[in-house]
Amino acid sequence: MRIITKAIIFAITIPAIASSAYVAAQVQGDDAHTGPTMNHHRVDERLSTGGHFVEGGLAAIHEQGIRVVIDLRDKPPANQKQRLAELGIEWINIPVVWASPEKVDFERFSDAMSKHAADNVLVQCQANYRASAMTYLYRVLEQQIPEAEARKDLLAVWEPSGRWATYMNEILGSVPVAEPATERLAGEDD
Repeated sequence: MRIITKAIIFAITIPAIASSAYVAAQVQGDDAHTGPTMNHHRVDERLSTGGHFVEGGLAAIHEQGIRVVIDLRDKPPANQKQRLAELGIEWINIPVVWASPEKVDFERFSDAMSKHAADNVLVQCQANYRASAMTYLYRVLEQQIPEAEARKDLLAVWEPSGRWATYMNEILGSVPVAEPATERLAGEDD
């Protein structure tokens, strides 16, 4: 009987929380699907980050002049490369497993970003969490953007915690930074 009661409470609570979060987001004007991708964020004139494409998203990034998509999903859509190639957009997949990002993932990402430094790039994952985190790291460590400036773009999308905060701090700690981070990202390993 206790298990059934807990299941009923859980079944009632989760939709209520999700519903109130959605209403709060709408009241604040936050729509995760504004732009060509979920949680789309324009970092500068040649760099954007985003999650999965929304309706009309492929055409929109083409119109915005995006020429390279670096996709960090470990399970991207099967036809993603073909769909982008039809628009003249290069697709690069660097699979980053959400639950266990590794240092080599950032190294591969940095290599791809460096090779396309002069191109208009969209860094993509499922919800723009991996994409914005890796872009933050790249900007701080490779482009030597001041950490506080890069952090603003990261926090426009999400605040990493748990495994991702730990991962990011490990990467930040493994490479000398021209300008020390004002504070490390909060969080402990999940």
